[in-house]
Amino acid sequence: MDRLSKDVERLSIRGFGLFKVELSRQLDRKAIQELATLWSYPRFVKDTLRTANEDSGRIMVEEMEERGQIASDDISALTEALRVCGARGIARDVEKIYEENMSVTTPADQANPATDAPTGNKHIAARQYDEHTDALTMLLQEARGIRTKFESTDADGSTIAVLNELQKEFKEVDRNILQLKSTGRQRMEFTEKFLRDNHDYVSAERNHKIRDRIQELRNELDCLISLSRDRHENVTDRLIKLQLGGHTKDDETVVPIDLNCVTIKATDSKENQQSMVDQLKRTSDEGNPIRKLRLDKAFKTIHVNGTIALNSGVLLPFLCTISVLVIWTEEGRVMTEAEFSGLLSYGIESTQLQRFVFQGCDLPSLKTSREVFNKLQERGVKVTWSDTGHCLDTSSGSWEMDIIDLVREHCEAGIIMHEHWSKETHGLQIEMLKFATEKKIPVKHLILDRCYRSVTPDGTKFILQSGQTLPALSSVKMINIVTEHGRKIPEVEFSRLIMYADQSQIIEELRFQRCELPPTVSASTISSEMKSKNFKVSWLCTGHRLDLHDRTWEIDDMDTIRESCGNGVLIYKQCSSHMHKLQMRFLTVASQNNIPIPFISLRDSYRAVDAMTGSIILESGVMLPRLSSLCELIINAEGRELTEEDVNGLMNYSRQFSKLSFGLCFLPKCLPVSRLQDSLISGEWEVKWYPDGATEQCYSLNTSSGRWVNTSSKTGVTDGEYQQMLTKFRHEYKK
Repeated sequence: MDRLSKDVERLSIRGFGLFKVELSRQLDRKAIQELATLWSYPRFVKDTLRTANEDSGRIMVEEMEERGQIASDDISALTEALRVCGARGIARDVEKIYEENMSVTTPADQANPATDAPTGNKHIAARQYDEHTDALTMLLQEARGIRTKFESTDADGSTIAVLNELQKEFKEVDRNILQLKSTGRQRMEFTEKFLRDNHDYVSAERNHKIRDRIQELRNELDCLISLSRDRHENVTDRLIKLQLGGHTKDDETVVPIDLNCVTIKATDSKENQQSMVDQLKRTSDEGNPIRKLRLDKAFKTIHVNGTIALNSGVLLPFLCTISVLVIWTEEGRVMTEAEFSGLLSYGIESTQLQRFVFQGCDLPSLKTSREVFNKLQERGVKVTWSDTGHCLDTSSGSWEMDIIDLVREHCEAGIIMHEHWSKETHGLQIEMLKFATEKKIPVKHLILDRCYRSVTPDGTKFILQSGQTLPALSSVKMINIVTEHGRKIPEVEFSRLIMYADQSQIIEELRFQRCELPPTVSASTISSEMKSKNFKVSWLCTGHRLDLHDRTWEIDDMDTIRESCGNGVLIYKQCSSHMHKLQMRFLTVASQNNIPIPFISLRDSYRAVDAMTGSIILESGVMLPRLSSLCELIINAEGRELTEEDVNGLMNYSRQFSKLSFGLCFLPKCLPVSRLQDSLISGEWEVKWYPDGATEQCYSLNTSSGRWVNTSSKTGVTDGEYQQMLTKFRHEYKK
């Protein structure tokens, strides 16, 4: 019999003791870790909880009681925290256990009815009134203490270093405010319920007094939130002013930066990137620390002189006071040996650099000179490759598995394996995944981006395009298989893929993208255990999920449909009518629920427009109905010469959103669009034509004349030019 069972045996009455025992059983490892993180437990406590195994629940209960997060008369802080962490089901169960244990009288009370005291008893009500008053007073004092601390803080005249420390301190205070607000709200609701239930036993004067205390606390919490926001803005404004020598954030060219973590994004304008680089250079020259710089897909290359070139052309010079440099490239980029070596040399020149992080890229074999490794080792610079969970061993020049906390960090973010990455890189990623499985570290998701080749007959291993073998993983939550467009996965292979995913003990979803799946799966594939753990098999490009009971495809939830529509929908000619029907079904549901569909692209799948209904007929014979939430229709009909009837029918279909594009096909020289103008819903047509599919050769339709206009030269297409285009098109497709 385990320790918890013995504890239960020793309890002769129900009460807070039994509640704590049952609570320790109710909290799972995930909830315990998230609560410890939310409440900022010390690292040694979190490590103890992580390694305690069966005793983690008991230890967590002891920690919560010691810190005042649960008490015999109040567990609201715990239940609110569970809801914040997304564990609403656990929160409801905890509340139920608390009610069951704390509302039952003791055997002694049951034996002596004379001592049985109802909730409304005047003496009990008086005692509970005092407890509520004391609790509200303590919360009010805590809120006023935080406000006093804020009001005594003056950002004017502070140095950059002091302001950076203030920002860190404010972030910690903000967490305390959120926790205080949550606890305060629960306490106020609890007290108001007490007043309603005991109205006959609490005098009007005392009722009025405690309600005034509730209002005081509510006002104080609102004041704290407003004051926190004002102080943040004050410190940030002062930081910018100091860094720019008197300029403030009102200057249009100034981008506010937090020197604890500066992020330069590829999507930032050249002016904004230059502004941030200037501030960083000035901060470094003044000897002020820059904790972390993150180039978010903004790294282009590194020059021979050692400066980093950003995607906009802005140059990033050496920054002597930077501590951490993160190079996050576009997904799947293959970095050259010269770039990798140059970046390591950049790190050596930045004298205070402690850590170099690479993410999103495939790094080359380590042929960097011994001198560079020696300098990295001498300076103590750590080089981390996030995608593989490895760090550079500067003594040997090889990659070694990173420490467990960093592997956990990578796994929590999710792992992506790309198609064109080398066999060696895939090998390092597999090594990290095996390590995570061994240490039972959950992997948020594993995305196989066109690198999946096949699965072994027993469903225990994936064969990747690089030749590497990926064994089944017991600690992955979601597997996303992204294939090349239009790949057909037969039923036997599909069954094996489900068997592979089911070997994970915490699997939540197996997801497929860009491929075609079979209409059903054999009954032997879906085990009763698989059904019981609510394992989800989703087909993202059709917005459907596999019903594990009858093994057929059903419409997925609205969130998945929204995600399926989010990046547009591609409909391919080579896909079966079964897949086309599923796509039409989920598009119709999306339209009925006003979920935006950015575009639908018909990839050689357009046949004609139905004259009766106005719907589009696909090559499979399936009909694409009118969709009220569609924003754009794209027709890619490679090698086809569409008729005036085709174009008019498609324009009529598109009149609700009036955005239509054609690619890799040839269109009539002139179109009678005037008869469609009166029925145009959005007011103006936007019709584009890309004859060879390239964006640089684009024509737009003049909806007044029905003629084509070159979008580059802004001139109309003459009869001679049109004839030359037609001759070239027919020669290319040998018509």
